[in-house]
Amino acid sequence: MVTTRTIHRRRLSAGTKGHAAHPSRRRRRTRLDLAIAGTVAARRLRLSSFARVYLVAGALLFLAVAYLVVGAQLTQTSYELSRLQQQQADLSATQDQLRYQAASMHTPARVEQAATTAGLQRTSPAGYPAYQPVAIDLGAAIGAGRPDDSPLWQRTLAAVLGGTTRDALASDR
Repeated sequence: MVTTRTIHRRRLSAGTKGHAAHPSRRRRRTRLDLAIAGTVAARRLRLSSFARVYLVAGALLFLAVAYLVVGAQLTQTSYELSRLQQQQADLSATQDQLRYQAASMHTPARVEQAATTAGLQRTSPAGYPAYQPVAIDLGAAIGAGRPDDSPLWQRTLAAVLGGTTRDALASDR
């Protein structure tokens, strides 16, 4: 009678060579190596089995407390963020309300009402100013006039006496 166990053994021996034929031995050896390494480390640290259990429990407790602290901080930050968003929405609504009030205060009807309250009255103009001709010489040169090319002593004399160089020369003669 051929069972699945026999078929499995034949496949392992036919398809693989040597060390892969017995994977269960390899697993046992690895587990055994880890167990030996754990006991060697325990001997070096001189810890009893209870001390190792307490050490593992302490590490797990530390991780649990750290997880709770991070969760509490995350929750607190979430509440703070929600509060600040609500505060921003309230401030935005207040700002919009103030803009509406400022715009409504400058309407013509509001200005008219404020003027009436202050005792001001609107009057129609008594008349328009009369027409006056404009005295502009359109033929005059644009820009600065000709520079004064008179000698320096004449310009100095004009500055002391006051006036222009021609006036100073006229008073000299």
